[in-house]
Amino acid sequence: MKASHAILAITLTAATFGGIAFAQSATDSAKMPAAVTDTWLGIPAIHAKVTAAGFNDIYEIEREHYGYKIKAIGPNGESVKLYVDPMTGEVLQSRSKQDKYRGDRTGTQL
Repeated sequence: MKASHAILAITLTAATFGGIAFAQSATDSAKMPAAVTDTWLGIPAIHAKVTAAGFNDIYEIEREHYGYKIKAIGPNGESVKLYVDPMTGEVLQSRSKQDKYRGDRTGTQL
């Protein structure tokens, strides 16, 4: 009886470590290769480009897998969410809370 408990414990331990290793490799493969993100502009350069485009009080910049997502105050004083090209700093899309309340899911294309 004790031998079966030992075999069960070994099997469960092996399954646990195997699952952890699989989960780790799955999350590593989801990350972008460093060669791709090396061509991205840094956050200070993105901040400067967005400010030059007329957006003020930038209070959040997030690096996403597709580029940068930025929260700021727009030229008209409204709170906006921007989607920015990571290599050029060009504002690809701007969405304000007013767009959301009106049901406009695409926002303003710039």
